[in-house]
Amino acid sequence: MARPASPTAPTRAVPQQNQNSASNPPPSSSSLKAPQSSGPTALLAPLPVAGTSMRNSPKWIFVSPSPQQSPSHYRLNSAGHGIPKPRHVALPEEDKALNSAIQVGEDAYFITANGLGVADGVGGWSSSKHAHSHGAQRSNSSLFSRRLMHFCAQELQSTTGEPDPVKIMQNAYSTAVALSMSEGIVGSSTALLACLSKNGTELRVAHVGDCCLYLIREREIVYRSEEMQHRFNYPLQLGPLSPTTPLQHAHSITLPIQEHDVIILSTDGMSDNLWDEDVIEHLSRLAGPSPSTPSSSAGHLANAGGSSITPSTLRTALLPTTLSHSLCSRARIISENGAYSGPSSNSALTETPFSRRAKQEGIAFEGGKPDDISVVVAVVSKTR
Repeated sequence: MARPASPTAPTRAVPQQNQNSASNPPPSSSSLKAPQSSGPTALLAPLPVAGTSMRNSPKWIFVSPSPQQSPSHYRLNSAGHGIPKPRHVALPEEDKALNSAIQVGEDAYFITANGLGVADGVGGWSSSKHAHSHGAQRSNSSLFSRRLMHFCAQELQSTTGEPDPVKIMQNAYSTAVALSMSEGIVGSSTALLACLSKNGTELRVAHVGDCCLYLIREREIVYRSEEMQHRFNYPLQLGPLSPTTPLQHAHSITLPIQEHDVIILSTDGMSDNLWDEDVIEHLSRLAGPSPSTPSSSAGHLANAGGSSITPSTLRTALLPTTLSHSLCSRARIISENGAYSGPSSNSALTETPFSRRAKQEGIAFEGGKPDDISVVVAVVSKTR
């Protein structure tokens, strides 16, 4: 449930001219459905994305399960990918010492053997009058989001008992805020953290803001997180000048998991530009037949350990990498061009989740929303 709006935290920028807001609140993100199209299915983005410059180069990481992980029912096979949005002004230089997290523009994410997280730095602090009124020397939301994810990763890796994602996020938040205050830096970030329970049968989640979590089973979405917002385009956010804290405000969620479940964490650069149906379409295309579908014995190979490798098991092993890349690529095309490419598109602007909500708020907005895009994907597998 949204708390009263903070007087000091900025809203996200809407990249087109605003009109008077409507009085009706936006619907929950999970209730938004893609518009029906009478034309053919839109073409999916090829891999890799052509024409990506070094300045906006994708950033990705792959982490396989650790053999030293405590015995459990399940483990995570995870990978992440990110594409920063084009900017006229360069962001501050990255802090290379924060090597437990990957920075993607003002986004950040991390992956460990038993957990993953994403954070979305909130822009607008550099022009915020509140930053200067509090004596801040400079603003840097990209640094705050990366610190938050770096310290979340470190806290999670140092946890020996049952992991508590809210406590982990709170400790990371406290460290990041203390550093920001000592350096006279302002900035804020949304955050989403997910980790395996010690016995590996549950996914435990802490959520603040408008990042997105999917739990997908048999090509069906069995859970999708709700956005936590003060109002449209104004998410709850963590930072030195925000009253929001993980301990007081984070949604704490526990989800039972099964083998072959797919877990997706993303910043709103993906969820503002892609519909839930788009996510399932990409997953179905890349994963092939459902794990419950009987497979042919043809085409089996053997690895060095003598176990069988099939096209299906190979697709599953590569799915975190291919799916995170594919979702980022499609979201980037929509965010920058505002339209699906293809001979039947007629260059028409595509209705996106963000544009639909904006219109419902009385804001003139069409097509995709330019933003940093970060996606982390994990596939649940049995511990062998």
